[in-house]
Amino acid sequence: MNHSEVMFQIYIDGLLIGHSELENGDPPMGCAEGNFFPSAGFEQFVSNKLPENDQDTAVKRWIGLSAITPGGEQIECLDVVLFEYDYGSEKEFLVDVIAISYPLYETLFPGRYAAYEASFK
Repeated sequence: MNHSEVMFQIYIDGLLIGHSELENGDPPMGCAEGNFFPSAGFEQFVSNKLPENDQDTAVKRWIGLSAITPGGEQIECLDVVLFEYDYGSEKEFLVDVIAISYPLYETLFPGRYAAYEASFK
């Protein structure tokens, strides 16, 4: 599968650094998250942008990114955050798009609110 054709694009300062399906989320909080797949610009990004100064050495966190829909529109949200989890022999990358307003959230992720509500029945 060519990730760039069906996924949301993740940028910082105009540089494409990767893609995500944003396959999970928390509809009431307006959060969408998913696995992050680095692209060609990712190495330039990590070489030039230090992660936030957190206390957990196994987790790196970058803020201030942006997410672009497969249709090319920037998602209006509070922030886009990239996490790198270092498990020693492997690394996992996740991205979280925070505070997407309703009804935009439902437009981007149809059915997630209904699935969330159904989970309580």
